[in-house]
Amino acid sequence: MLGKTSVWLRLFRRKTYPWTILALAACKVIYLCGTQQDKEKIRLMVALAKIDFVKFYAFINDLLW
Repeated sequence: MLGKTSVWLRLFRRKTYPWTILALAACKVIYLCGTQQDKEKIRLMVALAKIDFVKFYAFINDLLW
């Protein structure tokens, strides 16, 4: 039973990974300063690059119509 739960948690983490990084990096960019803020800006841009916006827009379009 623990094995099946572990697989689902791993799949959930893999699917939501770019979104969690995006949210955390956006908050840190606001509150940090100096070189730490620059590092978080880079992390934010990398997270944006990993998100497949074509699938996201298709999903939003299906929800709207």
